[in-house]
Amino acid sequence: MVNTKMKPTEAYEYASSWGSLVRNGDPGACMYGFQSDCRPQSEEHRKSVLEYMNGCRMYVVGNPTQYDNDEIEKMDAFLEFIKERAIDGQERESFIIEISSCGSVNACKLDGEAIDGDLLNDLMDCTGSGDAEGPCQYVLDQYKPQIRTVKQINGEYQNVLADAEDKAAVCREIVCDSDTDFTDEDNANLYIVWEAAHSVEREQDEQDEQDEE
Repeated sequence: MVNTKMKPTEAYEYASSWGSLVRNGDPGACMYGFQSDCRPQSEEHRKSVLEYMNGCRMYVVGNPTQYDNDEIEKMDAFLEFIKERAIDGQERESFIIEISSCGSVNACKLDGEAIDGDLLNDLMDCTGSGDAEGPCQYVLDQYKPQIRTVKQINGEYQNVLADAEDKAAVCREIVCDSDTDFTDEDNANLYIVWEAAHSVEREQDEQDEQDEE
């Protein structure tokens, strides 16, 4: 069974597998118009990709023996990814990352609901193999998450924006043997986004397992 949520790198590779540039004007050429984060260049590009892939899907439905048994599931996952994927420059809604001094890091949307849509895709990009700094910095720059914690103020526990000391403390709990200077708030922010992404990924994996039962 195919994971119904594609990561950006997976979507990019899948797009290339369906690309076609046999002649000028070939509609399949639109599949080569992505960067590695698989963002549509424009709404026109998104529309072209969706129209082309819906046509390909109809062909696969009519010729099932020519393709793997899970090809339709892959196509549906890709189509859903492209429908939700934001274009560079579009305004993105912030989200909340909740941290605690014990090293716990969780994330949710501003309304408390689970992470989904394009934000989910971007966070999953932070969990891929290789250097995660770029994807994590992208999340910080584009979404400007609110990093919050619960602390005692004037005898009452309040949920407030975390300061540099709060962030450094949680990072030391996450990676206790690291030589990274977490007093540098930029470093701390990167690690917190990275851990939040993995927390969301674990939640997704648990949900997928429940859905399969």
